[in-house]
Amino acid sequence: MDEIITQEMKERFRACFLFNGIPSFSKEAEKELMRDTVFFRRGECVYESDKFKNALGVIILGQVRVTSADEKSRVILRDMSAGETFGAAALFGAGELYVSKICAKSACAVTFISEDTLRALFSAYPEISVNYICFLSSKIRYLNSKIAELSLPSAQARVLEHMRKHAGKDGKLRAGSMSAIAKTLNIGRSSLYRALSSLLEDGYILKNGDEWEIKKENHYES
Repeated sequence: MDEIITQEMKERFRACFLFNGIPSFSKEAEKELMRDTVFFRRGECVYESDKFKNALGVIILGQVRVTSADEKSRVILRDMSAGETFGAAALFGAGELYVSKICAKSACAVTFISEDTLRALFSAYPEISVNYICFLSSKIRYLNSKIAELSLPSAQARVLEHMRKHAGKDGKLRAGSMSAIAKTLNIGRSSLYRALSSLLEDGYILKNGDEWEIKKENHYES
């Protein structure tokens, strides 16, 4: 893979949420911001629990895959593409271990913005500080929704709430990995299958091949 930062890659970097509402940087400033750009081969590790940068990573080429850090029960959390970011958990008071493992799903390139660079940007451009706060707030809202989901009293209620969040406007969603769903909801696979069976019997959901459909909008009564 040619390790050349193309114009398209520069445009993806500029499209990062940090720079919303910010006038274009000079070529010299942009070159300085992108100086820590690293190219990865497919399968190469980008971040792992004990090997990571204290930096925000902006994907400017290809895809990465995020998995749980636990080697014994590895779970795919999500895939991320060019234009997306990772690494906020490695900044501003981060611990010695990173929370997940990130590997290159395809040949990719990532521009790393260090904590020191971010501090300098916050001082020079207050709008960037606001953009970063908005980004963190969205993460907090997501985590609050996950806590609420995990606090539901029964496995059936948690499964149904999980399905609602991932269904389209028509109430339909593809059946994903049962192991991944069980891990996300912190329940055993057998409990997950029992919950799905109960939801089917009670008419809350329908199953058609590998597709689920939510039929009742009211909350499950345990």
